[in-house]
Amino acid sequence: MKIAYISGKIETRNRDCFVGNQKVDCPGSQTKTYTQTGDKLDLLPQIPSLEKRSDTLFFTFLLVIILGFGALAVFKVKIFGKTLGEYVKPIWYLILIAILTVFWQYLFGLKIDDNLMSLKISQWIWEAMVLVSVYKLSKIPDFGYKNMFFLGILYSFFIHGLKVSIRYFFYGKSFLYVADRFLYGSLLVMIIAFILGSVFVYLRRKGLRF
Repeated sequence: MKIAYISGKIETRNRDCFVGNQKVDCPGSQTKTYTQTGDKLDLLPQIPSLEKRSDTLFFTFLLVIILGFGALAVFKVKIFGKTLGEYVKPIWYLILIAILTVFWQYLFGLKIDDNLMSLKISQWIWEAMVLVSVYKLSKIPDFGYKNMFFLGILYSFFIHGLKVSIRYFFYGKSFLYVADRFLYGSLLVMIIAFILGSVFVYLRRKGLRF
């Protein structure tokens, strides 16, 4: 194996690394897992059987999820004592901002060459929307730990379900890649929604002001 040494400052452009105008391996990339098309995996290992595309199968998953949430709303099914409307109504505008932020990332953010700063800021925005949501809902007297868990699931589908759908349909990504991105992104959402939300619920039940 031939190893080339290139001196100079490494710069990041659209998730690739360059020294000047020459593309190089990003630091630490040798220890990371990638798909066959070169997309980085954060949680899942290489699974050849998932390195494929099937619009019919993806549409089926998507339709089941949409119809599932639709049924919860129409029939007012209660999840941990709350209907879907009771979760969404107090924070609908925060959810809308988070969704619009995702669209902005793909319509404009990816086209801005600023060393990914615009994408980082947009991520901070939807993270802030999740945080404000759990803080607002934690003020509701009968909103508990289980409710925070389900809120995390809701936000995972709102934000990362939308993201992986865009990546699948418009960027031609495989099942393996979008599954990895959904799980990785949902983990971050659950940390904010469930863990921090549970802290807010605990403080409220202890009678502490926050």
